[in-house]
Amino acid sequence: MARGWHEGGTYKSEVDAMNYVEFYEALERLDKRTCVKMVRQALNSQTIPLQALYLEYFVPAMSGIASNEKEQTLSIWREHIQSSIVRTLLEMCYETVMETPQTHLKALIFCLSEEYHELGARMTADFLCLNGIQTHFIGANTPPSEAISAIEALKPDLVCISVTNYYHLSKLQHFLKEIEPLKIRQTFKIAVGGYAIDHTASAKERLAVDFTISSVSDLVSIKEALL
Repeated sequence: MARGWHEGGTYKSEVDAMNYVEFYEALERLDKRTCVKMVRQALNSQTIPLQALYLEYFVPAMSGIASNEKEQTLSIWREHIQSSIVRTLLEMCYETVMETPQTHLKALIFCLSEEYHELGARMTADFLCLNGIQTHFIGANTPPSEAISAIEALKPDLVCISVTNYYHLSKLQHFLKEIEPLKIRQTFKIAVGGYAIDHTASAKERLAVDFTISSVSDLVSIKEALL
Protein backbone atom coordinates (compact mmCIF):
# COMPACT_ATOMS: atom_id res chain seq x y z
CA MET A 1 0.00 0.00 0.00
CA ALA A 2 2.91 2.32 0.66
CA ARG A 3 4.51 1.96 -2.76
CA GLY A 4 4.93 5.27 -4.55
CA TRP A 5 5.02 7.30 -1.34
CA HIS A 6 8.47 8.73 -2.01
CA GLU A 7 7.60 12.41 -1.67
CA GLY A 8 10.52 14.64 -2.65
CA GLY A 9 14.28 14.14 -2.57
CA THR A 10 16.32 12.27 -0.04
CA TYR A 11 16.05 13.75 3.43
CA LYS A 12 19.26 15.53 4.43
CA SER A 13 20.43 16.29 7.95
CA GLU A 14 23.55 18.20 8.89
CA VAL A 15 24.59 15.72 11.59
CA ASP A 16 24.89 11.93 11.26
CA ALA A 17 22.33 11.65 8.45
CA MET A 18 21.94 8.10 7.20
CA ASN A 19 23.05 7.91 3.58
CA TYR A 20 20.46 6.17 1.43
CA VAL A 21 22.98 4.95 -1.13
CA GLU A 22 24.98 3.21 1.59
CA PHE A 23 21.79 1.83 3.07
CA TYR A 24 20.53 0.48 -0.25
CA GLU A 25 23.92 -1.01 -1.13
CA ALA A 26 23.94 -2.82 2.22
CA LEU A 27 20.45 -4.14 1.48
CA GLU A 28 21.62 -5.29 -1.97
CA ARG A 29 24.49 -7.18 -0.29
CA LEU A 30 21.97 -8.78 2.10
CA ASP A 31 24.01 -7.15 4.86
CA LYS A 32 21.38 -7.15 7.59
CA ARG A 33 23.88 -6.19 10.31
CA THR A 34 24.82 -2.94 8.54
CA CYS A 35 21.18 -2.03 7.79
CA VAL A 36 20.24 -2.58 11.43
CA LYS A 37 23.22 -0.56 12.63
CA MET A 38 22.35 2.38 10.36
CA VAL A 39 18.70 2.46 11.41
CA ARG A 40 19.58 2.10 15.10
CA GLN A 41 21.95 5.05 14.78
CA ALA A 42 19.27 7.13 13.07
CA LEU A 43 16.74 6.30 15.79
CA ASN A 44 19.13 6.92 18.67
CA SER A 45 20.51 10.20 17.31
CA GLN A 46 17.09 11.40 16.04
CA THR A 47 18.86 13.07 13.12
CA ILE A 48 16.20 11.82 10.71
CA PRO A 49 12.48 12.25 11.54
CA LEU A 50 10.71 8.91 11.72
CA GLN A 51 8.39 9.72 8.83
CA ALA A 52 11.37 10.68 6.66
CA LEU A 53 13.07 7.41 7.58
CA TYR A 54 10.05 5.52 6.27
CA LEU A 55 9.46 7.66 3.17
CA GLU A 56 13.05 8.26 2.11
CA TYR A 57 14.61 4.88 2.94
CA PHE A 58 12.14 2.05 3.51
CA VAL A 59 9.68 2.87 0.72
CA PRO A 60 12.33 3.29 -2.02
CA ALA A 61 14.04 0.13 -0.74
CA MET A 62 10.79 -1.80 -1.10
CA SER A 63 10.30 -0.47 -4.61
CA GLY A 64 13.78 -1.69 -5.47
CA ILE A 65 13.08 -5.13 -4.05
CA ALA A 66 9.98 -5.75 -6.14
CA SER A 67 8.57 -3.34 -8.68
CA ASN A 68 5.88 -4.16 -11.24
CA GLU A 69 7.22 -1.36 -13.43
CA LYS A 70 10.24 -3.27 -14.70
CA GLU A 71 11.22 -6.78 -15.64
CA GLN A 72 11.92 -8.79 -12.54
CA THR A 73 15.40 -10.32 -12.46
CA LEU A 74 15.66 -10.56 -8.66
CA SER A 75 15.59 -14.15 -7.42
CA ILE A 76 12.68 -14.99 -5.19
CA TRP A 77 15.03 -16.06 -2.40
CA ARG A 78 16.84 -12.69 -2.56
CA GLU A 79 13.55 -10.82 -2.51
CA HIS A 80 12.46 -12.77 0.56
CA ILE A 81 15.72 -12.09 2.41
CA GLN A 82 15.60 -8.38 1.61
CA SER A 83 11.95 -8.20 2.62
CA SER A 84 12.87 -9.90 5.89
CA ILE A 85 15.54 -7.26 6.51
CA VAL A 86 13.07 -4.42 5.91
CA ARG A 87 10.58 -6.12 8.22
CA THR A 88 13.22 -6.19 10.97
CA LEU A 89 13.87 -2.47 10.48
CA LEU A 90 10.16 -1.72 10.77
CA GLU A 91 10.00 -3.65 14.03
CA MET A 92 12.94 -1.60 15.31
CA CYS A 93 10.92 1.56 14.67
CA TYR A 94 7.69 0.30 16.20
CA GLU A 95 8.41 1.35 19.78
CA THR A 96 8.89 4.92 18.56
CA VAL A 97 5.74 4.69 16.44
CA MET A 98 3.71 3.68 19.50
CA GLU A 99 4.81 6.77 21.43
CA THR A 100 2.29 8.80 19.39
CA PRO A 101 -0.82 9.69 21.44
CA GLN A 102 -3.87 7.81 20.15
CA THR A 103 -7.39 9.06 19.48
CA HIS A 104 -10.56 7.01 19.93
CA LEU A 105 -10.44 6.00 16.25
CA LYS A 106 -9.66 2.38 15.39
CA ALA A 107 -8.47 0.89 12.11
CA LEU A 108 -8.07 -2.64 10.80
CA ILE A 109 -5.69 -3.38 7.92
CA PHE A 110 -5.08 -6.56 5.97
CA CYS A 111 -4.37 -8.12 2.56
CA LEU A 112 -6.81 -10.40 0.79
CA SER A 113 -6.37 -14.16 0.63
CA GLU A 114 -3.44 -15.22 -1.57
CA GLU A 115 -2.03 -11.69 -1.41
CA TYR A 116 1.40 -12.03 0.21
CA HIS A 117 2.93 -8.57 -0.35
CA GLU A 118 2.20 -7.14 3.09
CA LEU A 119 5.09 -4.77 3.85
CA GLY A 120 3.37 -1.81 2.20
CA ALA A 121 0.28 -2.52 4.28
CA ARG A 122 2.44 -2.84 7.39
CA MET A 123 3.97 0.59 6.76
CA THR A 124 0.50 2.02 6.23
CA ALA A 125 -0.48 0.59 9.62
CA ASP A 126 2.49 2.38 11.18
CA PHE A 127 1.52 5.65 9.48
CA LEU A 128 -2.02 5.28 10.81
CA CYS A 129 -0.56 4.94 14.31
CA LEU A 130 1.61 8.01 13.70
CA ASN A 131 -1.63 9.84 12.90
CA GLY A 132 -3.10 8.83 16.24
CA ILE A 133 -5.33 5.99 15.02
CA GLN A 134 -5.36 2.75 17.02
CA THR A 135 -4.44 0.12 14.43
CA HIS A 136 -4.80 -3.66 14.25
CA PHE A 137 -2.63 -5.17 11.51
CA ILE A 138 -3.71 -8.64 10.38
CA GLY A 139 -1.28 -8.93 7.49
CA ALA A 140 -1.11 -11.08 4.39
CA ASN A 141 -3.38 -13.81 3.04
CA THR A 142 -6.48 -13.06 5.11
CA PRO A 143 -9.46 -15.28 4.19
CA PRO A 144 -12.74 -13.35 3.78
CA SER A 145 -14.36 -15.17 6.71
CA GLU A 146 -11.47 -14.21 9.00
CA ALA A 147 -11.56 -10.57 7.85
CA ILE A 148 -15.29 -10.43 8.57
CA SER A 149 -14.77 -12.07 11.96
CA ALA A 150 -12.12 -9.48 12.85
CA ILE A 151 -14.37 -6.59 11.79
CA GLU A 152 -17.23 -7.94 13.89
CA ALA A 153 -15.02 -8.45 16.95
CA LEU A 154 -12.87 -5.30 16.83
CA LYS A 155 -15.52 -2.88 15.50
CA PRO A 156 -13.10 -0.55 13.67
CA ASP A 157 -13.99 2.89 12.36
CA LEU A 158 -11.84 2.23 9.29
CA VAL A 159 -11.13 -0.96 7.33
CA CYS A 160 -8.06 -0.78 5.07
CA ILE A 161 -7.39 -3.34 2.34
CA SER A 162 -4.12 -3.52 0.40
CA VAL A 163 -3.96 -5.01 -3.11
CA THR A 164 -0.64 -5.38 -4.94
CA ASN A 165 -1.50 -8.10 -7.47
CA TYR A 166 -3.68 -6.97 -10.41
CA TYR A 167 -5.42 -10.35 -10.46
CA HIS A 168 -6.84 -9.72 -6.99
CA LEU A 169 -8.89 -6.68 -8.00
CA SER A 170 -11.87 -8.87 -8.91
CA LYS A 171 -11.46 -10.62 -5.56
CA LEU A 172 -11.54 -7.21 -3.88
CA GLN A 173 -14.79 -6.30 -5.66
CA HIS A 174 -16.37 -9.56 -4.53
CA PHE A 175 -15.28 -8.99 -0.93
CA LEU A 176 -16.63 -5.43 -0.91
CA LYS A 177 -20.04 -6.74 -1.96
CA GLU A 178 -19.85 -9.47 0.67
CA ILE A 179 -19.33 -7.02 3.53
CA GLU A 180 -21.95 -4.46 2.47
CA PRO A 181 -24.52 -5.68 5.05
CA LEU A 182 -21.87 -5.62 7.80
CA LYS A 183 -20.79 -2.12 6.78
CA ILE A 184 -24.36 -0.88 7.12
CA ARG A 185 -24.72 -2.43 10.60
CA GLN A 186 -21.39 -1.22 11.99
CA THR A 187 -21.06 2.02 9.97
CA PHE A 188 -17.32 1.74 9.36
CA LYS A 189 -15.55 3.29 6.39
CA ILE A 190 -13.48 1.39 3.81
CA ALA A 191 -10.14 2.49 2.37
CA VAL A 192 -8.15 0.63 -0.29
CA GLY A 193 -4.65 1.09 -1.64
CA GLY A 194 -1.67 -0.67 -3.12
CA TYR A 195 0.13 -0.99 -6.43
CA ALA A 196 -2.82 -2.58 -8.23
CA ILE A 197 -5.14 0.24 -7.19
CA ASP A 198 -2.73 3.01 -8.15
CA HIS A 199 -1.82 1.52 -11.53
CA THR A 200 -5.15 0.29 -12.84
CA ALA A 201 -7.12 2.75 -14.96
CA SER A 202 -10.39 3.83 -13.34
CA ALA A 203 -9.96 1.38 -10.46
CA LYS A 204 -10.51 4.09 -7.87
CA GLU A 205 -13.71 5.22 -9.58
CA ARG A 206 -15.12 1.73 -10.06
CA LEU A 207 -14.60 0.44 -6.54
CA ALA A 208 -17.36 1.07 -4.01
CA VAL A 209 -15.14 2.43 -1.24
CA ASP A 210 -15.04 5.55 0.90
CA PHE A 211 -11.34 6.37 0.51
CA THR A 212 -8.26 5.42 -1.50
CA ILE A 213 -4.75 5.65 -0.08
CA SER A 214 -1.80 6.70 -2.24
CA SER A 215 0.11 9.02 0.07
CA VAL A 216 0.61 10.05 3.67
CA SER A 217 -1.53 13.13 3.06
CA ASP A 218 -4.42 10.79 2.19
CA LEU A 219 -4.18 9.28 5.67
CA VAL A 220 -4.30 12.73 7.27
CA SER A 221 -7.40 13.58 5.22
CA ILE A 222 -9.04 10.28 6.20
CA LYS A 223 -8.42 10.94 9.88
CA GLU A 224 -9.96 14.39 9.59
CA ALA A 225 -13.00 12.93 7.82
CA LEU A 226 -13.48 10.32 10.56
CA LEU A 227 -13.22 12.72 13.48
